Amino acid sequence: MSNSLWLISERLLTSLMGLFVVAAVARYLGPSDFGLLSYAFSLALLFAVAGQLGLDGLVIREIVNRPDDVPRVLGTVFVLKFAGHLLGATGLVIYAVSVSMHSTERVLLFWAAAFIPLAALSAFLGLWFHSRVQARYSAISSSVSTLLVSLGKLGLVWAGAGVVAFAAANVVQVLIAATLSLRFYRRQKGPPLSALRFSPTLAKTLLAESWLLFLGSIFALIYLKIDMIMLRWLAGPAEVGTYAVAAALSEAAYFVPAALVASVFPKLIEFAKSDQDLFDRRLQTVFDVLWLAGLGLVATMFLLGGPIIRLFFGAQYEASIPVLLVHVLSAPFYFMRIAFTRWTIIKGGATFFLITEGLGALTNVALNFLLIPHYGSLGAALATFVSYATASYLTLFFPVRTRPVFVMMSRSALMPWRAPKQFLNYVRRSAYA
Repeated sequence: MSNSLWLISERLLTSLMGLFVVAAVARYLGPSDFGLLSYAFSLALLFAVAGQLGLDGLVIREIVNRPDDVPRVLGTVFVLKFAGHLLGATGLVIYAVSVSMHSTERVLLFWAAAFIPLAALSAFLGLWFHSRVQARYSAISSSVSTLLVSLGKLGLVWAGAGVVAFAAANVVQVLIAATLSLRFYRRQKGPPLSALRFSPTLAKTLLAESWLLFLGSIFALIYLKIDMIMLRWLAGPAEVGTYAVAAALSEAAYFVPAALVASVFPKLIEFAKSDQDLFDRRLQTVFDVLWLAGLGLVATMFLLGGPIIRLFFGAQYEASIPVLLVHVLSAPFYFMRIAFTRWTIIKGGATFFLITEGLGALTNVALNFLLIPHYGSLGAALATFVSYATASYLTLFFPVRTRPVFVMMSRSALMPWRAPKQFLNYVRRSAYA
């Protein structure tokens, strides 16, 4: 409980602080420069996928199961992940040098490339904290770095700094987080970094297990970041800025379903082993809650999204309002997708996870090519909505194994009509009891 509360508190703090600072920076820079900044770091996250390797969950498992072999596990994972992130950073630098672009944009990409390995170091140390159920140290590191750099960015706005200074601030943020994580790591008696060692045998074993998850993470990143990259080249930086503001508001509460599902995940594992009927009922309840939470976010943004954008971002982002109203329609499907991902873990359905993610990513890219040239950022938001609905819901109808999940999600979509009937049935049963 304490571990989860630290994680939720950290995400809530960083989300709220992030939205406030994003509003100030976006308003100051304007759609074009803010779009370039968003594009550069979206591209960095896409190149950073080379270091993800799908290892995070496996690493925590290995640390827990092999407490006497932690230096070998950590050393192996550090070499694999850092080498991958370094490769991604190198690829981004090569891209920045080889493609024709304005010098300011190229400098932004250089800063984004420096961001990749530093973020990897902070995330790597976080794996050790998570394995020991000490996520509060990662949360403190992230929160402190976010708070300090957020104040710094507000200072840059006050000082009238250029867009490159804000890119440098993002790099400083991950540097502070990595430094604090390292201090906590040493204070909690983590294995000395000098004692870590690389094992080719363990590396081969981990990579053999993680390749499906790695492909899935590539598709997931395409979902999240390909819109801004394609907007940059098909519509221009200003459209990226318009879309980035809408996406920031739409995705501000995305950590909530992850926390909800994480809290019930252990119980779902128990039910799956002991009572399949009870497992199905509880999973249906999870889908119901996630669907209603998604609808709640949609309703909130339809009511308050326009006033929030006008008040905090200014009239120059008026075009972000319709983009937000389309983009936020993805929320109910994204929320239920998180529960489906846990279902694939419990039922051994990694292949279904990969296939559905792949179809969703392909749908997203194809629709972006079709819609962005005609509708700009609004077209990108529509592509996101359709791709989420496709990957998280529609594709589950076709495989026989996932069709029961499709039925559960359909029942959740009918929740506003099911709830009165269920309440009446409950009253009727109570009357006869």
